[in-house]
Order: sequence, then structure tokens, then C-alpha cells
Amino acid sequence: MILFILIISSPIVAACLAYFWYWYQLRRATTGEYDIIRNGCWQTNRRGEGSKEALRVHRARIAKHAGFGMNRDEAIYWGAELDSKGNRITYNHKYRIEGSDPDTRWWCLSVNRDGYFIPNQYDRFSFSKTDIKRETDGSWVIKLSTEEQPGNWIPLGDQKGNFRITLRCYNPMPSMIENSENTNLPQIIRED
Repeated sequence: MILFILIISSPIVAACLAYFWYWYQLRRATTGEYDIIRNGCWQTNRRGEGSKEALRVHRARIAKHAGFGMNRDEAIYWGAELDSKGNRITYNHKYRIEGSDPDTRWWCLSVNRDGYFIPNQYDRFSFSKTDIKRETDGSWVIKLSTEEQPGNWIPLGDQKGNFRITLRCYNPMPSMIENSENTNLPQIIRED
């Protein structure tokens, strides 16, 4: 009888242990300081989202939420949940993102919540190197708010809570790859 109980309970115990090990690894890859590079309010992953050196559970999380990731020489994904003064980015404030073209072949800046674009009546979700209106010196400003703004404006829709700003840099130059902590990235300034 004891042998029968051991035979029946062994797969259940093994499945529970495997589940908790996977949960621990995924949590570590999601919430830990797993190879994080910080540059002001921006952060990215040192190994690249699709790199073979990245943890398998990290790549699985990326595949689940974003489809697939690329190596750092193909793309660097910068994310910000804080403004340049370290305050949480929330819908009830207006923001101005000031910058110049990052050291990359092409870039795109977008706003999202939980990995998805924020719905708005204008269907405007991002600006890129090729469609942004520039200042006379070549720099640019993007405004984020729930109220309409002149110029480059991404509407935040009718939301509450926090959101994330993502800067995707495709085919970054060696200077961005090798010196990510000091590369020139846009400032996120709260206007009110």
C-alpha cells in the first residue's frame, strides 16, 4: 500500500516542484535586476531581449508579451516608467520628451500600458525618426497628455494609473552597444 501511495504521489510532488521552480525563475527574470543597464530614467537589458545568453525564462517572457526579441546589435529596447526626476509616469500629468536622434539607424518612441498601445480616438501611438517634426537645430519634442497639444503629440486616451514609454533603437551604432550607460537619450519632463 505504501508503494502504491509513493507511485501515485511522486508525479504530483514532481509537478509541484517544477511549477514552483519555473515560477521562481520567471519572477527573477521579470522583477529582478537581471542584467539591467540604467541611463537616466531609461533602462534596458544588457544581453539583448533575443540573445542566446539571456535566461530562457526571460526570453519566454518576451515571447509571451512581445512576440520575439532581437540581439543587441539588431535592436536595443529602452523603457521608462519614471520621468527624468525619478517620479512615476502617470496619466494625470502632461509630459514633454526632449531629445535628438539616438546613435542608431532608425528609432521609434511609443507609449504603452501592459505591453499594448494606449487606445485613443486619433489612432496615434508613436513617433519615429522618419515622421517626427523637428526643431530648427534637428532636435525634437514629443508631448504626452490626455488633452490635445500642438506639434508632436501622443494622446493618452481616457486612462488612469501608470504607463510606460518605450524607445526602440534599431541597428544601434557600436557606441550605443558598448557604452549604453552614457549614450545620449531623451529627457522625460513633467510639465505640470
